[in-house]
Amino acid sequence: MSTTRRTFLARCASGIAATTVAYQTGTAIASKNDRPVFGLIGAGWQPETKRQGRGIAIGTQAASLADIPVICELDSVAADFANQKICGGKAAMVDDYRRVLDTPSIDAVLIATPDHWHAKIAIEAMRAGKDVYCEKPVAVTIQEGQWLRAVAQETGRVFQVGTQQRTEYDQRFLKAIAMVRDGRVGNLRRIHIGLGPGWKGGPFATATPPKTLDWERWLGPAPLTDYIPQRTHRTFRWWFEYAGGQLCDWGAHHVDIAQWAIGQEHGGPISVGGTATMNQPLRGGRPTRSDMYNTPIEFSVTCNFAGGIEMLIDSTRNGITFEGDRGRFFVNRGTLEGIPVNALKDQPLDDDAMTKLYRGRQPTSHMRDFVDCLKTRDVPISDIATHHRVLTTCHLANLALRLGRTVQWDAESERVVSDEEANGLMSREYRSGYEIDSV
Repeated sequence: MSTTRRTFLARCASGIAATTVAYQTGTAIASKNDRPVFGLIGAGWQPETKRQGRGIAIGTQAASLADIPVICELDSVAADFANQKICGGKAAMVDDYRRVLDTPSIDAVLIATPDHWHAKIAIEAMRAGKDVYCEKPVAVTIQEGQWLRAVAQETGRVFQVGTQQRTEYDQRFLKAIAMVRDGRVGNLRRIHIGLGPGWKGGPFATATPPKTLDWERWLGPAPLTDYIPQRTHRTFRWWFEYAGGQLCDWGAHHVDIAQWAIGQEHGGPISVGGTATMNQPLRGGRPTRSDMYNTPIEFSVTCNFAGGIEMLIDSTRNGITFEGDRGRFFVNRGTLEGIPVNALKDQPLDDDAMTKLYRGRQPTSHMRDFVDCLKTRDVPISDIATHHRVLTTCHLANLALRLGRTVQWDAESERVVSDEEANGLMSREYRSGYEIDSV
């Protein structure tokens, strides 16, 4: 290690330590008491649009419950903004997440990087003895989800996924699940999930990376490529190299609620197939151009589950419609509506309907549930095992669209049946120096 690099790391470590002491002695935002100490990895502010990223959102949520003495971010503009917004400018700033993991005083990490970094950071955090709150989707491949589940089991760390529909939005999604399970639509046969369309874009011009962004390390595990502004910040999600488009972004929320409602939170579909409009032609399921978005724009995917239940996922109005032989109702973040919902006025759900879904606990905020589980070591409401199963359905939808054919899924072995080309898309290669240690 060079002297310059060694000096830099030493300064980072001393900065974190000094700031942590300040929190613990009450000279910063709050006194230590029994508050956990979090490190925020990924702030995500978009200076060109003035939009706040998920890192700032979850950091703000956590700041009322925990101390955040350090923020790790590769974009210095985003880092400075997050520090002021969340920590009043008092956090230590680092650009290497390993400095956070190497700090003994950090109890847990909040991960809000682009999706392609989630699995590597989360796995290393758990093995470093840190609990994890990770934004969804936690993995860009099915294999990464399997690895995350295995390491969580191996280490016993608390792992909360940022699928807030399991807790928040006036608990209307919990009520929807309880209604389905209570037979309020009769025999459920069909679920329609609308996600809205993906983005269309390209060809884009390459550019010189801004001096405020470490582009090579931003790419991390992904292939090395020329800088294109549309590959970063919010629009990273429209590239398979870094994310999974609308099917993994909004799908991670709505498919989650649907599978929970039908008791498939530990299972999966039997078959998945559909059609889509793509930004560019694919070959063997892989992009053929590097200057255009490559995830689906308009799409319609049918997932068949045991018991004859059909789940249709498409790019129409955002929300979920549950349909049975006795009625139907619609739910999204703004409404819960339909005749079965109206009937709740005279025939309410049982008083314990919500706590049963919450494994006997009282529903609370998403971050509060995480913090409570740090103390009790209980499984949080958005655990990695069930999220992996839900995200697998989303990945299978993308996989079927990329290959242009229906795939048959064996949820027990977690393999596509008799289709090795499809199974090949369940994993990805990692750039040298950014590999994930085998599980």
